[in-house]
Amino acid sequence: MTTPNPFDDTDRVLDRITDRFDERYDGEVPREKIEQEVHETYTELAADAKVDTMLPALTEHEVGDRLAEEVGRPAPLVDEPGEGGPQLRAGASNPETDTDLGRPVGPT
Repeated sequence: MTTPNPFDDTDRVLDRITDRFDERYDGEVPREKIEQEVHETYTELAADAKVDTMLPALTEHEVGDRLAEEVGRPAPLVDEPGEGGPQLRAGASNPETDTDLGRPVGPT
């Protein structure tokens, strides 16, 4: 038995994730492509989930990685009012410790 999802409207949550990526990539990735990635990723993750509480966050992270790889760069920094200025977004990297796709540098 899975734990109930605290989000009453999953579609609304997925739409907000789509909106954020649409804003971050500003037309570089078609909105329809982003929406498809978000919904397919959520469905894939939900199929194996024992607890679905974190599915939206995991979906956003995974979609961020997929889009960054497709575009060849992470999502850019954006200012969002009320969040304290520029923030690294899903798929964004730290140039000191990460590659351009947000994965650790160095031997594995």
